[in-house]
Amino acid sequence: MKRIPLLSIAILLAMCLVFCVVGIAASGSQTGVVSTFISVAFFVTAFIVIAVYCKCPNCGKRIYLGLFKAVNCPRCRRNLITGAKTKGKKR
Repeated sequence: MKRIPLLSIAILLAMCLVFCVVGIAASGSQTGVVSTFISVAFFVTAFIVIAVYCKCPNCGKRIYLGLFKAVNCPRCRRNLITGAKTKGKKR
């Protein structure tokens, strides 16, 4: 798993939050409606990026939970960057 998709997901979710706040602040006007639709579009795009790019390079399992702090794959217990097997018990 590369760091570029993580950065793009963080940017997409931040833009979703920004447009959501603008939509709430400008509620009742055309700007509020447009901001809400843009926010939903960014949110959907973030999930598409997660589904396509955020998976283990060794076993192919998608990593959803703990995406920003994941170091090892939950299924094969290999390091996501080096591919080395993790020692120790599985919790």
